[in-house]
Amino acid sequence: MQKNFDKKEKERLEKRKEIEKQDKIDSLNLDKFLKNAIKIAEQNINLDKFKKEYVETMSDSLYQVEISIISDFYFSKENPHLIIRRNTPGSIYIDIFSKKGSRINKVISHEQWNMTYVNDTIRDINGDGLKDFVVNWYGSSGCCLKAFSNIYLLRPDKKTFSKNIEFINPTFSPKEKIIRGVCYGHPGETEMYKYKWIAEKVDTLEYISYQKSDKGVKTGKVIISTDQPYGDKNKILKIVNSVPTEYRKIEGYDWFTGHGYE
Repeated sequence: MQKNFDKKEKERLEKRKEIEKQDKIDSLNLDKFLKNAIKIAEQNINLDKFKKEYVETMSDSLYQVEISIISDFYFSKENPHLIIRRNTPGSIYIDIFSKKGSRINKVISHEQWNMTYVNDTIRDINGDGLKDFVVNWYGSSGCCLKAFSNIYLLRPDKKTFSKNIEFINPTFSPKEKIIRGVCYGHPGETEMYKYKWIAEKVDTLEYISYQKSDKGVKTGKVIISTDQPYGDKNKILKIVNSVPTEYRKIEGYDWFTGHGYE
């Protein structure tokens, strides 16, 4: 019995070693493809607007990688940005560069599993008048609502970006500089949140949850608190008779109430 275990463990380790070896080869190839794309971009550096699409093939010919190189005034009228995408069967890689004269500098590098990727957009997400980069994706595992957005805020220099800021089930209100959303949890049993942008950071304003009796039954009232009900720093701000109107039109509100999921 021990011999069988040792044999299986040896096979597992050998298989893992092969996978790691292939991952390393793939990573080296992807780095090479990015360098090739950068060279093409540098050859056209005098063009503020430029686009090229082509296909690269992995050295082992297992699959092809779709390459997209585009340059334009995507984020501001003053400074063009270069966007290079590498689309593989497994993941999409998005690298964004700022351009100045004959130089380009990487300002964003994002990898997203293709199975979870929904889309990416350029829009003012925090209400500061600057266009930001947003990647939207949906979690591949778990029981509940799990729509995510990764935010890269354009800085006042109109060239560089903030670090990645991630939200779950968000609804953005740039005019208010507010984010409202639904937390992770079962329908009718989770909470909602309300955050406020403060420069590149996010401040928690409140959480919304249903009040429950000692027996776990909803009383019909709603709790507004400083944290999620199970949080150590949770403090009840007030208890109201119904959900505040401002939350009723956000994405996922039905998930919060549980209506339609009974």
